[in-house]
Amino acid sequence: MLAATNRESVRPALIPILLAVALIAAVTVVAWIAPEALRGPATLATATAVLLLSYLRWPKAALLVFAMFILFYNTFARWLTPSLEQLDEVAVPGLVVLSAWRLRPWQKGLIEPVRDGAVVALMLLAVVSSVVNGVPLNLWLVGLLLLAKVIAFLYVVMWHDFTLDDVRYFTPLVLGVGVLVLALGAVEMIDPPAFQKFLNLTEINVPRGQLPSIKSLFYHPVLFSWFTAFIALFLFSYYIVFRRWWLLIAAAAFGLGTLLAARRRTIVGAAIGLGVGLLNQLRHARSRGGEARSWLPVVASVLVLVVLFLPGLIGLYQLTLRETGPPGQMPEGADQQARILMYTTSAEIARDYFPLGAGLGRFGSTGSRLEYSPIYEQYGLDEVFGLRPSDAQYITDTFWPRILGETGIFGLAAYLVFAGAIAVALWRICGMATTRDPYLRAFTLGTLMIFGETLVETLASSMFDSPPRIYLIFGAVGMCLAFRRRYLAPEANVELAPESAS
Repeated sequence: MLAATNRESVRPALIPILLAVALIAAVTVVAWIAPEALRGPATLATATAVLLLSYLRWPKAALLVFAMFILFYNTFARWLTPSLEQLDEVAVPGLVVLSAWRLRPWQKGLIEPVRDGAVVALMLLAVVSSVVNGVPLNLWLVGLLLLAKVIAFLYVVMWHDFTLDDVRYFTPLVLGVGVLVLALGAVEMIDPPAFQKFLNLTEINVPRGQLPSIKSLFYHPVLFSWFTAFIALFLFSYYIVFRRWWLLIAAAAFGLGTLLAARRRTIVGAAIGLGVGLLNQLRHARSRGGEARSWLPVVASVLVLVVLFLPGLIGLYQLTLRETGPPGQMPEGADQQARILMYTTSAEIARDYFPLGAGLGRFGSTGSRLEYSPIYEQYGLDEVFGLRPSDAQYITDTFWPRILGETGIFGLAAYLVFAGAIAVALWRICGMATTRDPYLRAFTLGTLMIFGETLVETLASSMFDSPPRIYLIFGAVGMCLAFRRRYLAPEANVELAPESAS
């Protein structure tokens, strides 16, 4: 995450900042002056218009601003109007139309049969399942939009011809936001209730396993934990390539933030992400011994964090043991037990509704919660804490059960093929980039580790259907896929700087 310092880099680097300021200013003014009855639609329309108009002039910067705004859209929705939580559902279709019109991807030979065929199969199976099971049209159409919007954003990013200059311009901006978030998290630790009340944030003050569970500007600690892990993994990747100690220290600082948020799946996912990165680099290294030695400071910094926070980590482990115990009326681990039931029930639905599942909006999705699905009563989940009609907060806490329950075994297989194709592509791209430009190697390595962490999180969260996070993840993935086309394809003739030895 090293910014270029020549004069030519200044203006492009400022564009995302100016767009973000314009977006926030526009929605704030409209939210203040619009009549109460029109505040929500007017603010949502203004945000969408600013993003789409910005995209026409500065497409790549607009995509970054969109992903970063969505990361905090729950907070903006609390400050301004709840309608902002629908921004991605309105803006993504517009981005797809505009990008298809501008870029005409079908003329560029960007089709990959396995990955793209899996997406087409998933969508077709979802529609057929919904029609066959008599799901109301309005319900399954909304479900289809929610299922497709994140994948659609990935394709929009991937269609663009990203360059390494874009990495040099954009990564320092994301790091700057991360520093602000981490600093405010440190302030929050002094007096969490006062901090949250002063900034009009959601009031969540529940320490876990002797850890404070901070959340900074986010609406929930899980987002703070994930964002700090996201930044930490990229900083570790840049340290591996550039060997600069401030990168390692900064990575450890963000790793500290991840631990203080006390989210178990993010901690485990980040550790596995680092392991995936290490295995990839060892696999493609010219000297495995030398590569292993270059990772020793990373491993040492992680071990130092583990030792310093060992009591808190032991507390999280003990909390996990308690949560997976026998369920009670309002168990301490109600969310864990609800997830387990969602997994087991999705298998029953896949068996009973073989081979197409129960249809979109019927199980594990937002639609099934807003218009409470009869499937939950059919399988006795309407009496489970967190899955009841009056309190359905845990219905969307899983992802793979939703795919299995709503689209059946073949829909699940299609999504697994899609995710697997991306994982394999990132593994290969990262290996090919090892001997090329250092920025290319660092960014692709960081993205591979982030995607590994993401796959772990999908096991206990709706990660692939979680707007605050997934757009930033798929933005990085889409850039890597674009890099493969520009820099790593056999026909690419782009001259890259030799890898730095520093």
